[in-house]
Amino acid sequence: MEYDEMQTRLRHLAFTGGITGERLDKLAALASPMTWKPNEVIFREGDHGKALYVVEEGRVAIDARISPGAEPTTILTIGRGQVLGWSSVFYERPKSATARAVEPTTALAIDAHGLAALFDDDPELGYILTRRLLQVVSERLMATRTQLLDRITHSEAEVVLARR
Repeated sequence: MEYDEMQTRLRHLAFTGGITGERLDKLAALASPMTWKPNEVIFREGDHGKALYVVEEGRVAIDARISPGAEPTTILTIGRGQVLGWSSVFYERPKSATARAVEPTTALAIDAHGLAALFDDDPELGYILTRRLLQVVSERLMATRTQLLDRITHSEAEVVLARR
């Protein structure tokens, strides 16, 4: 892929939008295009991540076990402009969920180690992108909480109905 095309793709994403000049050049050098077919796994629970993914088109399901030994369940579905694999930027712990494409999906994979190094080399850029990542984390926690509360409410309703 041509370097100019990568810069254009990065410019059009909310996560990297507004970043210009040399900073955009450095991000483009860390990015690679990715594509997945429906039901193709992007990463699995337990994997060690190496990239931050920014979805360009398509949808990705985040599947996790909500109790020990339980089958994974979809806790969140993300789409265009959203980020996954963010924990890979900050630490090298195993993934706590599985990500899989729900439909044909394209994304940019940004090398996590290179991005972390870039944050250290350019603290202002690190601050800008870390704030954006913290917004993602906050929104994910709220969405997951809402979904879990909804599941608990449905489970309680099923128990009440079963007693009748």
